[in-house]
Amino acid sequence: MSATEAEQDERDSARTPSSCHDVAPGERLGIVAYTNVAPLHWGLEPWPGACFHRGVPTDLNARLLAGDLDLTLVSSAEFVRHRDRLVALPDFSIATLGPVHSVTLFHHAPWAELAGGRIAVTEESATSVALLRLLLDADGIDATFVPAASDLEAMLGDYDAALLIGDAALEEAVTQREIGGRVPYATDLGEAWYRLTRLPFTFAVWAADRERPPSPRLVAELRAARTRGLGHLADVARAEAEARGLSEAVVLRYLANFRYFLTPPDRDGLEAFACRIDTTFRPGDLAYWDR
Repeated sequence: MSATEAEQDERDSARTPSSCHDVAPGERLGIVAYTNVAPLHWGLEPWPGACFHRGVPTDLNARLLAGDLDLTLVSSAEFVRHRDRLVALPDFSIATLGPVHSVTLFHHAPWAELAGGRIAVTEESATSVALLRLLLDADGIDATFVPAASDLEAMLGDYDAALLIGDAALEEAVTQREIGGRVPYATDLGEAWYRLTRLPFTFAVWAADRERPPSPRLVAELRAARTRGLGHLADVARAEAEARGLSEAVVLRYLANFRYFLTPPDRDGLEAFACRIDTTFRPGDLAYWDR
């Protein structure tokens, strides 16, 4: 790890809780360390009996399913896939109506010319990969997906297109740098979903195993953190902008675009996505905690 990367990791750790105190069952919280999740854990500090773990969605989702976490942000694809085991909080989401700005396919050839191509896809989120697949299928485009590390220059050097998510995608979309002597096309998957369905897209929900319900304290602390974060969104944006080397105005606009409350339209979008990725899914299959 370079000095710059080490400094970045220290800044991330300072802004995102990751410590444990007298760990007790039901209090192990997984936190995705992306900018768009920051308002949901703003000012959240561990309390006696709580343990916080940071990571990317695929890692935290696997830990939840293995019984190593009690509540975490779960990607929508995993929530649908494991709907027999997982139950979501009824009022938390990471969703957008239209562009998301941080789930993006970068490509040198136009979208319609990706047929038969090879696409490097992030290993950090199952939902983004599933969304890309269904969007390509909707346009009759057959392409081969290859898992790859999230390095846009390397990905586009070896493949026809590259799927990035999170802060890496946001930073590339903002900087619009040349790669291979030209600026690649950038297809925002949230916007593409809206054009296809006219619905919001729900990227993730907070979920737990149905046999291990989250404690009332944990749910209350999360709701209080969200209230703080959204009430101080400019402060959240300032901290995240400084950490990412982006303009505060860009990050504030980015964060203000998200839908964090899993409203009925967000649930409609989630069920529409579920129907498209799983032919056995039926409306009403997804479960939510009554708390």
